[in-house]
Amino acid sequence: MEPYSRYLEDKCFIDWVFDPTPESNTFWESYIKSNPEEKEIVYALKKILLGLKTNDAIISNEEKQEVLEQILSKTNSAKTSKVKTLPGFIKRYYKYAAIFIVIITASIFINKNFVQNKKLPFSDINLTALDSITSTQLNLASGEQLLIKEAKSTIEYNDLGNIILNESDTINKNIAYSNSEKESLNTLIIPYGRHSKITLSDGTIVHLNAGTQFVFPEKFIGDKRTVFLSGEAFFEVTSNKEKPFIVKTIVEELLVEVLGTKFNVSAYPSDKEVLTVLTEGKVNVVEENILNDNKTVLKPGQLAAWNKDAESIKVKDVNTDNYTLWTQGLLYFESEPMANVIKKLERFYNIELTFDESTNKLYSTSISGKLDLNDNLKRTLENLEATAELNFEKINNRKYMIK
Repeated sequence: MEPYSRYLEDKCFIDWVFDPTPESNTFWESYIKSNPEEKEIVYALKKILLGLKTNDAIISNEEKQEVLEQILSKTNSAKTSKVKTLPGFIKRYYKYAAIFIVIITASIFINKNFVQNKKLPFSDINLTALDSITSTQLNLASGEQLLIKEAKSTIEYNDLGNIILNESDTINKNIAYSNSEKESLNTLIIPYGRHSKITLSDGTIVHLNAGTQFVFPEKFIGDKRTVFLSGEAFFEVTSNKEKPFIVKTIVEELLVEVLGTKFNVSAYPSDKEVLTVLTEGKVNVVEENILNDNKTVLKPGQLAAWNKDAESIKVKDVNTDNYTLWTQGLLYFESEPMANVIKKLERFYNIELTFDESTNKLYSTSISGKLDLNDNLKRTLENLEATAELNFEKINNRKYMIK
């Protein structure tokens, strides 16, 4: 049982729990990454200890010891009668066994709630199959499904509680007058080759790129405005200082928090990074983990790239047009890897572009240019041929070989 009790006897661990410093946070973050099998136990212990803390003051060594004794006392008292009948050598290890039981129980409870809180409410759909869906889907909380056949669509939730599709069709839902205290979540699915713009109940406008799932409430209830994103979206958030706007991404540990601003988030499941680009205002990119919630503040013109493998974030200055002009049907790129450009074209036009053996080396090369995606596919490929000095051979209606 020693592995489970040693944290309680480790002064560095206790100091970190009650009086964390940047240095101790860095140490324990590194420790968890190096010892992932210890993650749940560290998390559970930290929760237990913090739960016993009665105020925000830095506690003394005596108080820390008292906290440990409370844990031992609670675990031992539950089985006092049984302990007296146990052989001596079992008694010596009983307290560690009891600690083990409490820790495991707490760990299961915390982990269960952690998973439940983290679970993202996306539709049970294979995201890689979005190229086979032909219509944009608006799945309402009531179970009703609305299909939108247009390649570019608009959806608006107005003040009367109605849904307006493509500025013409009105669906009366009386959302604004609902007395429910629980948010009803709707899901908007944008297949490859489709795009949509939605106006939420608070007036926030969201542009949604191809291959995206967007989950949002019919109306915002409570002290936060929370939405969920898998794919890419450009947000124009209506300002509300009393009610922050939260974007939770497909990466469970990452969210974007704002009050009112304009920014782009690209969070495709197949991409190695989650990209947040700010064009106006201020946003916090929040990394949620068991150690702490790290907030990275972005200024206009900055990009925050979260690497899924390294679980780390890097910030740099960028030309925001490279990341936002897709909302106008334009693709602008400067020293962009060919692979990224190809992937964006595949999503936008719902096609498959593959390299043959002679052009494989082009996959990792970088190119610069501008494409008007409002042109038809044939014209766009011709423009890319001129920009990148390559050729496209049509295999079928959806597949092209790059030579």
